[in-house]
This record gives sequence, structure tokens and C-alpha cells, in this order.
Amino acid sequence: MTTALICYANGSEDIEVTAPADILTRGGVKVTRAAVCAHGVQVTLAHGTTVLCDKNIADCQDAYDVIVIPGGLPGSEHCRDCAPLIALLKQQQAAGRFIAAICAAPGFVLAHHGIITDKVQATGYPGCADNIKSYVSAGVVYDKDAKIITGKGPAFSLPFAYQILTCVAGEAVTAQVKAGMHYTD
Repeated sequence: MTTALICYANGSEDIEVTAPADILTRGGVKVTRAAVCAHGVQVTLAHGTTVLCDKNIADCQDAYDVIVIPGGLPGSEHCRDCAPLIALLKQQQAAGRFIAAICAAPGFVLAHHGIITDKVQATGYPGCADNIKSYVSAGVVYDKDAKIITGKGPAFSLPFAYQILTCVAGEAVTAQVKAGMHYTD
């Protein structure tokens, strides 16, 4: 079964975690919601939504087909400063598995920790992506060689989620989910 780890931190952008969790679940992906916090499984998102996650990030030791990191402040900063998450991301990259980040997370988390290098094309929220050397001003960017999917911001949450689903489950599954949701490109 295809698996995804979606990171939830205090201050994460609501739609940037909700859209990928929903779309991936609709596509048959087993989603694990991980609380990126010191203890427990409860977080409060940027706009006040309280979420009870499946696990704390420290308890996520499995290999996942994709790890997804939302933006939002201070959510991205919490993800950036979380040693267990960074260790998982480095393992994910070394194993050649997918990593996805949106909004502030591509710059604040992935570029900050050298996961996005100057050879990786990526996007991110303007002003939060200054350290992305090969910045692309597009809504969603998929660097096939690096297996990194990035999104510009909240408005691109659905296209970002669909790109993740395409990468882990294929175009046919994504087309089926889009049709069921009456989504048109």
C-alpha cells in the first residue's frame, strides 16, 4: 500500500495540510498525520483548527512513499527546528523517495537543511523562498530528478495535492479523484 506522512505543526496553514490529506486519502493512499511538537498528538493550525494527529513525529519510524510539509508561520519554523523530522527527511532523500513542501516550507525547511540544493528547481511563498537558488515562479513545481514537489502557497493547495497523488499513485488514480471532485485544470 502507498503511504504518506503529513506533518502538522502548531501554526501550519490549515488548507495546506487538509488538501493533501484529503486528496491522498481519496486516492487510496494510507495517510499518517504526524504532530510536529515536543509531546502528544494535538496541534492548533494557523487559523485555529485543532487537530488530533495519529502519531507524534518522534514515533514515525516507518518508510513512507512521500513526506508532506505544509507552510504557515510559525508552523514551518517548528518543522525546520524539529530534529526527528529533519532526520526523516534526510533518510527520505537518501532513499530516493518523494518529499513535498508548500508555501514557507520549501525555503524554511528544505532549502535551510540542504534538501533543496542549487540544482533543484522549486517554488515557495514569495519572501520565504529567498534561499531557493533555482526558484521557479509557478504554482506547483515537480523536480523529477530530486523527487521534490513544491507549491507556492495556499491557493495552490489542490494542484499541489494532485501532483503528489500523481507521483505516488499515477495519473489514472489522480484523474479518477479529479473527476469525482469535478475538478478541471
